[in-house]
Amino acid sequence: MTGDMIADLLLPAFGLMLLAFVVPRGVEVLVPETVTGLVVMALVSTLLCWVLASAGFAMLYGVQDGGILALLGEVPAASAGHFLRLGAKAALIWAPILLLTVSTAPRRWKTAVW
Repeated sequence: MTGDMIADLLLPAFGLMLLAFVVPRGVEVLVPETVTGLVVMALVSTLLCWVLASAGFAMLYGVQDGGILALLGEVPAASAGHFLRLGAKAALIWAPILLLTVSTAPRRWKTAVW
């Protein structure tokens, strides 16, 4: 029972936390070291985390039962909406980590001074 709980709850939660740390760090190298760049980084990172979390839920559904993916293909708009809502609900896990990662970005700036 404990192994099932770890696989079903903790591993996806840790995956979302890791995603919320890695995505902003990746976007950070693409934006300028300005306040506007910081805002753009936050927005792009939020959208990417939301979409990637939604895709992760779709993948987990598919791993659990391959027939579900065939059913999801029949009504793609409703299916996409369902997974996007799941990704938004998962923001309770990934959004605080993303906020902390984005807010500490000025510490890593090389040329600009905060």
